[in-house]
Amino acid sequence: MKALLSNLLLVVLSAAICCVLYPLGLWAFGQAVFPTKANGSLLTAPGPDGAPRVVGSSQIAQPFTGDEYFWPRPSAAGYNGAAASGSNWGANNPKLRDRVAQQLGSIVQYKKGSPSAIRTPQQDVKAWYSLKPDRAADWAGEYSVAASNWAKTDLAKDKYGLQGEYILAWAQSHPEVVEDWKKANPTRADEPKPEDLVARFFASFAKTHPGKWPAAVESRDTDGTATKRIVPAGPDAAVHANFFDMWLQDPANRDKVQDLEPVPADMVTASGAGLDPHITLRNALSVYQLDRVAAKRTPPGANAGQVRAEIESLAREHSFVPLSGLVGEPLVNVLELNRELDAKFPLTAAK
Repeated sequence: MKALLSNLLLVVLSAAICCVLYPLGLWAFGQAVFPTKANGSLLTAPGPDGAPRVVGSSQIAQPFTGDEYFWPRPSAAGYNGAAASGSNWGANNPKLRDRVAQQLGSIVQYKKGSPSAIRTPQQDVKAWYSLKPDRAADWAGEYSVAASNWAKTDLAKDKYGLQGEYILAWAQSHPEVVEDWKKANPTRADEPKPEDLVARFFASFAKTHPGKWPAAVESRDTDGTATKRIVPAGPDAAVHANFFDMWLQDPANRDKVQDLEPVPADMVTASGAGLDPHITLRNALSVYQLDRVAAKRTPPGANAGQVRAEIESLAREHSFVPLSGLVGEPLVNVLELNRELDAKFPLTAAK
């Protein structure tokens, strides 16, 4: 009985120390010494009624996408604080290369004053695409990962997504696509999925619609409902995203490639957790960020150069070097910087 009481007392004391006193002590220490961090590092801003409202945490990135804001790093977790994760794709992984190329194709610029700057890279990619009627077939054959990703876009909308359903519908009206796939895969007993047929689909599509691209267009029904569908069209925004890497590798474009403005690495690569709230100061001050934000934040009739200089100064003021300057390069917290932008350069007075 004495041993039983001793063990019971030990259990009670252990539970009291580990489950009550220790957590309570940590909570009290955090509230006394680091109250802001202990409560989630929450940031506030004036709401529509003037009262402060929580706009986020300085420790978790948010998906700013408007041209009037500085953009964070890409997130493999979809900026979901409950799902922190990295892509775990190595530098030689085709999936990483495809994702980065997709982002670059949409934002990359030529250096100001360069011979190529009379046009945009996006215009040049579209023109290059149109030079070869079966460029789409070449792309699907050489860039199988990118083509497969295209086939699986918009999966949330239906079983196979907008592109996937279009591929299957095309295969029904062009049976040679499936027949060719079955000849190449005699051991497969299941029906092919869109990603299985994508290379043969593009080969068939290019023959039927040379120089065209299966573009997603939106139309409105009589009741006002927006509906997306795929139609053969000229090169659209998806082309300069999907074909940027292929355009980049073409020796015929070597001079234009040399004129491209370098893109900061952290602008197109995700962090290990996918939630990094910081970008490098180099990223913030690049033409891909600062020029775009300043153009949107400049009020009509104001001096654009002065506004740009003031926003640059604001970014520098909010920069810091980790570990009191011991390691790394200057960083900027995106949410904090954007909050200051709204306060000092309100959009109501901008273009």
